[in-house]
Amino acid sequence: MNRVGRALSKRLGILRVGRRRTRDLFDFFDTRAIDLVLDVGANVGQFGESLRAGGYRGRIVSFEPVQAAFEALTRKAAADGNWQTHRCALGAESGETEIHVSQLSVCSSILDLAPNALMHDPRIAVDHAERVPVRTLDEVAANLSGNLLLKIDTQGYERQVLEGGRQTLARALGVLMELPVIHVYRGEWKFQEAVQSMEDAGFVLAQVQAVGFHGQDPAAAVDFDCLFRRRGPIDATALAPATASST
Repeated sequence: MNRVGRALSKRLGILRVGRRRTRDLFDFFDTRAIDLVLDVGANVGQFGESLRAGGYRGRIVSFEPVQAAFEALTRKAAADGNWQTHRCALGAESGETEIHVSQLSVCSSILDLAPNALMHDPRIAVDHAERVPVRTLDEVAANLSGNLLLKIDTQGYERQVLEGGRQTLARALGVLMELPVIHVYRGEWKFQEAVQSMEDAGFVLAQVQAVGFHGQDPAAAVDFDCLFRRRGPIDATALAPATASST
């Protein structure tokens, strides 16, 4: 397959290895009848949009602390009908904190930048800071029910989100997180630590996809989207019928 063909196949979600289509997130949705997605670190709604484009019609609940990003997110969600938004960060405990808003807003983080962060993209540089409310995942998800996929993309703050969401994690069917192999933020956990922590919680890696790439080595990834599944075979009898599932 030539370069144009590969690009088109990726965009259509039909990239093949030999004659076999590669499995993706939507296969996971179908096999688990996912009908509830908690979108932690939603930015302007890119992940929610990708779900809708892929055919998912279930409930999305998004959390985003940065004011400008939240406003853009809310405009998108308002026209959807099954997509709720909350302006807050999620962490190990409720309260208030400061988030460093990057020039490239998707890179905004509660954590400080690592010394060589700008080597990968100068737009990661901090533009300003905002005081934002913090809630725990268990607090915001207490009254939400369904076949749950938890997505966390909080620029190095994933561990703290999980620390405040142990009860929610215990009932999740899958967790999608962006995990680093090269550190852009101070204090973010190592890839191996994250995988081990998820294994300790009863999850194993199901799918991995490169996201960002090294500023001085475009063939080397900086981080990966990692989809974790609950350990063990699927028990179809334990899955509640999805009210508005994916395709």
